[in-house]
Amino acid sequence: MPKRKRNKKKKEHLDFSTLKTTKETQNIEVPPYRLENVVSTFSLGCNGLNLKKIALKYRCIEFNPAMFAAATLRIKNPRTTALAFASGNMVCTGSKSTLESRYAARKYCRVFQHLGIPVMFQNFKIQNIVASANTGFPIKLKEISEHYGPYTNYESDLFPGLIFRSVSPKLVFLIFRSGKCVITGAKNVEQIKMTYESLYRNILIKYKDVDGSTTSSSIYRNELRNKREISDL
Repeated sequence: MPKRKRNKKKKEHLDFSTLKTTKETQNIEVPPYRLENVVSTFSLGCNGLNLKKIALKYRCIEFNPAMFAAATLRIKNPRTTALAFASGNMVCTGSKSTLESRYAARKYCRVFQHLGIPVMFQNFKIQNIVASANTGFPIKLKEISEHYGPYTNYESDLFPGLIFRSVSPKLVFLIFRSGKCVITGAKNVEQIKMTYESLYRNILIKYKDVDGSTTSSSIYRNELRNKREISDL
């Protein structure tokens, strides 16, 4: 008998545009965030690259087809890494801003031009921006997961952070007990700014734990486990 295909359960995402900011929360000062990594893609506008031939001839390119199908290039300023595929498409990672990512991508294109390979810079696009922030206070992760259950995933025994998903824009937040947050999935900085400020003012500040509470994920996990065991008695 043919196997039945199981319908995968779609993960729900919270629409931040539905969160209404009151006058009180509007005046709350939001801690700054910083960009950690910008991932971009672009094309060299050529029919293809013979990566093996290029890597054997020039030391600036690393290529091991047994390990990975792309060649690796690195530059010091800005300090980034790029992957070059045989199709002529490239991926650039490590930039700290969108402008820096575009500048680095152009420099990688220029590297191939200096090697005598006829290429041109085309189809640049930001694929993902990763940012981090620190609220400065411990957060009640368990309470957030209970209140926003469909939009969160919190399994403290498997992963110390709470995963929070938004749909407008579509981002993913990793929120830790210490108050540190990682934001990923953004296509531009404006998406991070709007969603992070809304998350902080409307959710995180409301689940601030009392001063002096532990910021350790392991201790917090044990506290939750002890409470669960007591409630089961």
